[in-house]
Amino acid sequence: VRFANAAWLEATYSKMGEISTMEDLESVISSANQQMSGGDYAGALRRSIEKPVSTKDAKVKEEAAKVICAAMAGCGSIPKFLENSSDSECDTLMKYTFKGMDLYRDVNKGKACAKFLKWHEELVKKCGLGVIMRAMVDKKC
Repeated sequence: VRFANAAWLEATYSKMGEISTMEDLESVISSANQQMSGGDYAGALRRSIEKPVSTKDAKVKEEAAKVICAAMAGCGSIPKFLENSSDSECDTLMKYTFKGMDLYRDVNKGKACAKFLKWHEELVKKCGLGVIMRAMVDKKC
């Protein structure tokens, strides 16, 4: 009984820091959009990746990806942003780098993908090739 309670508590509290519903995501989207409209793309990106998206709801995943990729596309200095990013955040950013390449592939005849290729380059510089593999095997994004 004691083990079951410990497992339940761990599962319950580990989910508290994750986004799993559209209601959870709406406040993040609102805050990020407000920051981006003020030109603070780095702040919007930092806010958007604070809590990982953990759901099977495709709409929630897609909406989160749109906001995060928009913030990544507008972020100025990628190396400066990555200086203060944890390995976990870098893994998340790599997942959204791949998603951004997909979302932006037809924008401006594919030229918008150049920003995501720069993210890819800088993430590999900081984290090594393992960041690519971790992003490819994680199905959460």
